[in-house]
Amino acid sequence: MAVTEARASRVALQPAPSVVRPPDRSPWPRRIAWTLAAVVVFILGYAWLDPGFPESWQVDVTKWFDDFGVWAVENRTTSPLFVYFLTPIADASEFLYDNILTALERMTWLGVVVGAAALAGVVAGWRMAVLAGLGVLSFGLLGVWDAALETIALLTISVSLALLIGIPLGIWAGRRPRVERVLRPILDAMQTIPAYSYLLPFVLLFGIGIPPAVLATLAFALPPAIRLTALGIRDVPTTSLEVGESFGTTERQSLRMVQVPLAKPSIMLGVNQTFMMALGIVVIAAFVGADGLGQSVLDGLKRFDVGIALNGGIAIVVMAIVLDRVTTAWSVRSRTRRRDLTVGGRPVARRWQIVAAIVLTLLAIGFGREVLRQQEFPERFETPLVADTANSVVEWSQTNLGDATGTLSDWTLIYALDPLERVFLEEPWWIIAGLFAGIAFALAGWRLAAGVFLCFLAIGMLGMWDFAMATLTLVLVAVIITIAVAIPLGILCAKSDGFERATRPILDAMQTLPAFVYLVPVLLLIEPGRVPAVIASFIYALPVGIRLTNLGIRQVPKEIVEAGEAYGSTSTQLLRKVQLPLAKPTILLGVNQTIMMVLSVVIIAGLIGAAGLGQEVVFALGKGQIGRGVVAGVSILLLAIVLDRITQAMGSAPRMQRGPVGALGFVRWPRLKAIVPGGADAASDGEDDDEGREVDG
Repeated sequence: MAVTEARASRVALQPAPSVVRPPDRSPWPRRIAWTLAAVVVFILGYAWLDPGFPESWQVDVTKWFDDFGVWAVENRTTSPLFVYFLTPIADASEFLYDNILTALERMTWLGVVVGAAALAGVVAGWRMAVLAGLGVLSFGLLGVWDAALETIALLTISVSLALLIGIPLGIWAGRRPRVERVLRPILDAMQTIPAYSYLLPFVLLFGIGIPPAVLATLAFALPPAIRLTALGIRDVPTTSLEVGESFGTTERQSLRMVQVPLAKPSIMLGVNQTFMMALGIVVIAAFVGADGLGQSVLDGLKRFDVGIALNGGIAIVVMAIVLDRVTTAWSVRSRTRRRDLTVGGRPVARRWQIVAAIVLTLLAIGFGREVLRQQEFPERFETPLVADTANSVVEWSQTNLGDATGTLSDWTLIYALDPLERVFLEEPWWIIAGLFAGIAFALAGWRLAAGVFLCFLAIGMLGMWDFAMATLTLVLVAVIITIAVAIPLGILCAKSDGFERATRPILDAMQTLPAFVYLVPVLLLIEPGRVPAVIASFIYALPVGIRLTNLGIRQVPKEIVEAGEAYGSTSTQLLRKVQLPLAKPTILLGVNQTIMMVLSVVIIAGLIGAAGLGQEVVFALGKGQIGRGVVAGVSILLLAIVLDRITQAMGSAPRMQRGPVGALGFVRWPRLKAIVPGGADAASDGEDDDEGREVDG
């Protein structure tokens, strides 16, 4: 017995035999082989194969849509589809628009200014009342009063309908997971389509005018109302629901008294986003014959009169800022329930604030109608200062900065846009499609690869291959420039609180402006064409890249950062080996959003001569060739799906041991080591030695 115990003790004291693991194979030989194979295929395709997409494969789909448009015009008064469904919708849209616009005009300019200030004061406080009043007053000073009223009327109808439909659907989706699963792919598709493309199908069904503008704006602004409402309902704590059930509340009472009040912050954020999304498309509704501020900008762009375009652009900016600030303050005020209005040191009840707002508005209307006797804004108060200054700046810049801007434009064309576009146009279509399909296969498997290849095939068969490649060139160049600037600035914001505070108001203002507005200041310095499209896209998409990079790095847990510091990591090593890898999903989400925002501006930039699908849509709408415009719009959708799905897959693809990932080939994303929670998984993959230290890299 003693011998057995002694033997057991000796065995226990002996070290356990080490597990012999086969050495890790480096992935680089395989990657280099694939890269060389791709280069060879490109060279062979460039040298011996026919470039572009074969014309014999193209299908003339435009004739189908043109025939449908002719049929719609001929049967608009007889077909049951129009008589009992589409025509009533169009009539209701025009009826609401005409009556709201008439009501605003009869309020007189003074009544509209006071009414806007009073409404903002009731819902968001007296500071927002001052902001709203001055904002509306600026429309008259800029000389765009009538256009601003038309935009407000269109915005009122669209947002009201979007909230009336979106909030109930969001509540339903938040309470029923099955409904949410059904709505999710639909909302994904609706948010993938660029705003510009929403106009075309509604033009095909409703013609030109107010109805397609209202319905396109409604469709574009609906997803955030549904999604944020559903998110708020789902995030209500279970304990709150259980407390309500313990008091015997019914399902309807629980919704009304527990879920909706607790979800109100998220719902109000949905209201804010609905307003901003609607404004983004209302201003481009001028393409389908809807008057408003967008028409003012469009007229200026068509005539290259920057002064006229800038007046409308500034008014759009002011309207966006007022709507954003008032709805945001409304959300905060509704959560705090603070009474910020006091008279003689005593708080004024909410109902008396409402009564005072109504009385002041009625007094202003009466004074404007009976005393001033002037409904429209007085012309003597309009100032040409902005337009004259803008035109003077244009003349000065063309005289004094022409060489510098010309050099920048030429450099971008010669060294970026033209070479990349030649590659896309002079290679056979299947090589370009196969390249993107190969990227999709590496990221997410054969299903996404097949979908990407079919999307490119469909673009070619629609006869839009050359236009799509021109658009893809603009998007890729603008995205590369944007990411190259946004990620370093985002890292700097994450590292410096002072820099982040300094840039926050600038980024807020940049994200508030609709994409349409960015075309105006670019034309101050650079002649129309592809280069201003790239610059406008860069400015519009830059904030989201900076903010999501900053957010991703700041969300890295402090414990992990402290552990890295404890191991003696320098600031650069900590950023490269800990913070960037953990922030990768958020940064790649920023890349995805950057691509989609760049695409939206590149499409609109067809107005200023940027070649591609956007210019096709502009030409088709201007000439009344609806079929051609619809085909270009479908191609825009297909291209957007390809770019969106590939960049989404970057964020969800399995991590590699080392090496570049996706489009960010210049950034190494090493797998986190033993200091990261879940490091055992990393060790099991053969990346760490027995002591938890990195073996290679």
